[in-house]
Amino acid sequence: EILGPHGHIVDHFWDDAWQGGKPVAWSDVAAYDVVLMFQSFCQPEGPYFRHSHPNVIYIPMLDQFGLWQGPLYNLSAFWEPFQGSKVLNFSNALHEMTSAFGIASHFVRYYQPTTPSPAAARDGLHGFFWLRRELQLPWKTIRQLIADVRFDSFHLHLVPDPGTPAPEPPSAEDVARHNITTSTWFEHKADLHAVMERANVYFAPRAEEGIGQSFLEAMGRGQCVVAPNHGTMNEYILPGVNGLLFDIRNPQPLDFSQVPRLGGCARESTIAGRLAWEQAEHELVRFILTPSEALYVGRYQHAFAASAPPGPPPAAPAAPSLGARLRAFSQRHA
Repeated sequence: EILGPHGHIVDHFWDDAWQGGKPVAWSDVAAYDVVLMFQSFCQPEGPYFRHSHPNVIYIPMLDQFGLWQGPLYNLSAFWEPFQGSKVLNFSNALHEMTSAFGIASHFVRYYQPTTPSPAAARDGLHGFFWLRRELQLPWKTIRQLIADVRFDSFHLHLVPDPGTPAPEPPSAEDVARHNITTSTWFEHKADLHAVMERANVYFAPRAEEGIGQSFLEAMGRGQCVVAPNHGTMNEYILPGVNGLLFDIRNPQPLDFSQVPRLGGCARESTIAGRLAWEQAEHELVRFILTPSEALYVGRYQHAFAASAPPGPPPAAPAAPSLGARLRAFSQRHA
């Protein structure tokens, strides 16, 4: 959607290797100027992706690493094949990680277009929570956050993600106290949105997000988002300013007295964020189109060939002149 208006042709290739299907062959994409791999990626034809194509861009999602659980494994082996290629990150945490491994990374924070006007403000407290991950964020955690506060209405969407346990519904006492309604299916997405728009407090459904489209939509509607203090929620939400964050391992009662103000600031932040996203578009396109090799000038010898021809090792390249380095720096940071 971004590249098309800039005059570029984009073709889609679907990688089914993750479910035992056919991967995308590098020979099928060799003639393209840029190869973007969105979350899934094909194995390189050699130790590095730059051996398969001179301009490969990988777009990871934060939630694929499970960082909210703490250090799980050494990621150096995962990132090694991307040396000499490029990574486009929608998470600041991933941008810092990628850069720390010596890989050219571009960070941009995404915001959706905001609706012309937010949902009508409602008096009292009205909550919405999609119970997707019983083992991560069950109703009992939400109950601890609410504590002694009484919600005027609360809707629970009881539809777990595939492969996760069935959600445990609230007690009869909770249903009566918070006027809880539930759903398990909507024929039309608009019907789900209509229920969501009646809330002024939106409880994020997962411990970690790739970008976080659902809670960004809620912020754009002017709702106060309550989320675990993990990415990407804590990259968009400043607790007490435009939403509320909590410790998922030790949930404590939250202060809901400023919900209207927090929801209003959430909407203002999405409007400002959308403007920043649109202003960053040209730099994003520049990063996509710039050959990978240009971003590694002066760092190390960047070879596209998968293997060097037999013979004596090549002489070390001469250090680029100051003028060449300044030109490269100017191109990267114009």
